[in-house]
Amino acid sequence: MKTFRIIRIIFAVPIAALTLSYIGMCIYWICTGCRYGIRTCSIVFIRLLPWMLIASALGVMIVSVRSIRRIRRFKTALEHCRESGADEASEEELDRELERLGGDDEYKKLLKASAMLSCSAFEKCCAELDAIDFSALTPTEEEEYFNMLIYCLLVQGERRRAVETYLLCGHYFKRALARGGTQHIRHTVAMVYYAVGEYDKAERLLIEARMVSDKELRCDCDLYLALCFLRTGRLEAAKNAVISASAGATTSRQQQELEHLKRAVKHSFGRG
Repeated sequence: MKTFRIIRIIFAVPIAALTLSYIGMCIYWICTGCRYGIRTCSIVFIRLLPWMLIASALGVMIVSVRSIRRIRRFKTALEHCRESGADEASEEELDRELERLGGDDEYKKLLKASAMLSCSAFEKCCAELDAIDFSALTPTEEEEYFNMLIYCLLVQGERRRAVETYLLCGHYFKRALARGGTQHIRHTVAMVYYAVGEYDKAERLLIEARMVSDKELRCDCDLYLALCFLRTGRLEAAKNAVISASAGATTSRQQQELEHLKRAVKHSFGRG
């Protein structure tokens, strides 16, 4: 998606310059009483083109700078939201910055859902997802939609509903994984495999998903790896996974899950 946007910006400059040069040539032709032929008009077009290229490049730069500022304000609002646990005031600030970002309504709802997910406000995330017109989403957004939905359901303990939803929409995940997908999608699919007791498949995906610089995701993967190791009786591996998770636990949810796992591992060693 980012690559597509960069390509679109690169092509926007010459296209805008060509269009403006053509408009300028037409204005010149009309203002001179339409008495000049194609040769003179072509010369006017060629002379205008470099100036229009400069003007278009400056225009794109101004728009890009404004977009970067809006994105930074949105990220600041998101950080405030995460720190406050998505309270009313921080959520209103986030909504204001979302409006400034622009884009279509469904995209903004999906972005809001993603923001609520990052704040561990899972019920609010599901509410935002419910309000989305699914038919208006792009293929990539469809995959992100179901990824967030199933993740939220599993984290909230709605295992049966999550598995049923995955069985209905599993082709979206297969499509995402077939083209490389994201590590977040691998992690969510691993959570589903864990929920249905397929620990070997879950473990394989978690090992792939944790190979990222994102500390929060790596911690989530380690937490689920520890669970897989416990379920399959590999206590030493579970202990190491918990130690690894301890280094990256940043959210209150992760801290709670980590404490629960520490007790589970200690209890398992005691029984052994």
